[in-house]
Amino acid sequence: MTKKSGEKLYLRVFRQVRAYILQNNLQPGDLLPTEQALVEMLGVSRNVLREAIKSMELLGMVSAQPGRGTILKAFNLDFVFQNVLFAAAGEEDYAISEMLDIRKRLELGYMRQAFNSLDKDDIVRIRSIMGEIHEAFDEGHLFHDRDKAFHMAIFSKVPNKTLLSVLEAIWDVDENFKTEEKAKYLDEDTVLKHENIIRALENGNEEAFEAAMMAHFASGKYRSNSANFAEY
Repeated sequence: MTKKSGEKLYLRVFRQVRAYILQNNLQPGDLLPTEQALVEMLGVSRNVLREAIKSMELLGMVSAQPGRGTILKAFNLDFVFQNVLFAAAGEEDYAISEMLDIRKRLELGYMRQAFNSLDKDDIVRIRSIMGEIHEAFDEGHLFHDRDKAFHMAIFSKVPNKTLLSVLEAIWDVDENFKTEEKAKYLDEDTVLKHENIIRALENGNEEAFEAAMMAHFASGKYRSNSANFAEY
């Protein structure tokens, strides 16, 4: 096996194993070849192969089961995105800021499609979540989980599973970083901005909905990334 300049060998092996899975049309539940067979097939050491397989396990692609071998798992896009984003985030402030910027741009980019995809029952559900946000705020509790539920409900009917997976993963990363610092943004102004969003949905006013979404993302933890909102 020829190694590309500067490339870690286990990454090359990772791609080789992935290519084997695709070329042989392996399905969830199928076994990969034995470790010895893969070592001979790929011309690498056991340690390099094990590192590649471990990477595949961390991404939820395979499961190493003692006594059986390495089994291919069903593809789970949510799991992949969450692991990738958690790995990318680390403790770097810029990474979290960039992920929030991605979420902002995705939501604003898809907000018209989201508006037109929601029916009356969806809007009733979003109003119910808004009620829980009011209740949590009045009791002095953080409402990150309700905030997430509110936004995910808005985009739940957009026919784009990848969009929903990315948004879900970013919310999950956001939940676990700098929670005390972000708590200051879950204030009365934030509650009002969410209230304006749901009122626009209830009134069937697309223009007001878009304005409320823009206002929401122009403040709080998104303020540092708000310079280019006019493009939407």
